[in-house]
Amino acid sequence: MSDFQIKKSSTVYDAIVVGSGAGGGMAAYVLANAGQKVLMLEAGQYFDPRIDAHQLKWPWESPRRGAGTVRPFGDFDASYGGWELDGEPYTKKDKTEFEWFRSRMLGGRTNHWGRISLRMGPIDFKPTDGLTDPWPITYADLKPFYDKVDRMIGIYGTAEGIENEPDGIFMKPPKPRLHELLIKKGAEKAGVPVITGRGAVMTEEIKGNKDRAPCFYCGQCGRSCKVYGDFSASSCLVIPAVSTGNLTVITDA
Repeated sequence: MSDFQIKKSSTVYDAIVVGSGAGGGMAAYVLANAGQKVLMLEAGQYFDPRIDAHQLKWPWESPRRGAGTVRPFGDFDASYGGWELDGEPYTKKDKTEFEWFRSRMLGGRTNHWGRISLRMGPIDFKPTDGLTDPWPITYADLKPFYDKVDRMIGIYGTAEGIENEPDGIFMKPPKPRLHELLIKKGAEKAGVPVITGRGAVMTEEIKGNKDRAPCFYCGQCGRSCKVYGDFSASSCLVIPAVSTGNLTVITDA
C-alpha cells in the first residue's frame, strides 16, 4: 500500500495561480497587492535574475568549462526548459514546422522573450476583411490598461501617430548606433520611414520603484538582468508580490 497521503493545509488561500509567466505573474501581483492571500504553483525552479543570472561572466567562468549542460542555449542563457520535455508531448498538424518552447522556471518565457511591446490597434478589433466578426471590445476599452502597464513596467519608444500602432506612454529610446543611422538615412532617401522599436526595457527610472534600475547597455539581455532593467515576470511581478507577504510560491510543483 502506498505511503502517499494528501494532507490538509492549515492555510486557506483566496486564490491559486498556476504558472508564473506573463499571465500568472500579473494575476498574482494584482491580487497580492489588493490584499488577497495567493498561492502560486510553478512547474519549474526558482529563478531570481539578481541572484541566478550570469550577466557579466566570461566564457571561461562556466562551472562546466565546456562540458554539456541541460540548458537549451548554454550555461549563461536565462532559460530552463526546452523544445521537447520528457512526459509532456504535444501534437502538431502534418507538415507544419511549429515548435513549442516551454520554460520551466519562475517567470516562464518572460525571462527570454525579445521584449518588443506593441499595442493592438483599433483596426485589430474591427476586421475589414469581411471574413471575421468584430470583437465585443474596442481599443478604447483596453487603452487605460495598456497605459497602466506602460507606467508600471517601463516601455521605450517614440510617439509616431501611426493609426494602427497606437502610441504608448514611452520612456526615451536608446540612442541609435552608427549602422542604424546609416540604414535610416538610406531608407529615408527611398521614402521608407524608419522608427525606433518599442520595448519593455527601462531607459529611465520609474518613480517610486527602488527595486529596478535603468538599462546600462551591457548587451547581455539574453542572460537576464541583475538590475531588473528589463521586464520579466519573475523580477517585476512575482518577487515584488512575494514581498507583500500575501504570495506564497511553490516551485517544482
